[in-house]
Amino acid sequence: MKTTLVTLLAAVLCVEQAHPLMCYVCEEQESNDDCMTISMCAEKDNYCLTVRNTVGTKPNKLKYVISKMCSPTCPDRSHQENQTYQSIYCCEKALCNVNGVSSKQSSYGVMLLGVLASITYTSAHGL
Repeated sequence: MKTTLVTLLAAVLCVEQAHPLMCYVCEEQESNDDCMTISMCAEKDNYCLTVRNTVGTKPNKLKYVISKMCSPTCPDRSHQENQTYQSIYCCEKALCNVNGVSSKQSSYGVMLLGVLASITYTSAHGL
């Protein structure tokens, strides 16, 4: 039974890649809490992006504006124009742009944690 559950879990994780990507989306929000809307991306989209603009002329008067979206490409990581500094974070897994600094490595870590939790649960409950 354990083997069946582990095989089923592995199959579900593989099937995820066949469906369009899901990302968090929002436009120009001042808080990440306001950027938690989930959207199904187009088939051409391979990345979830978080764009964080830092605006301000004085260090103690900075303003942060966050946008999240689906994208077919991962643009340049960051650049500065006048008084605005833009940071761009890209990732390739479903809902990986939850906090804006996710990466492939952290996505794999979350996936591994889920697998280990499933195995521990099934072992503890004798399934």
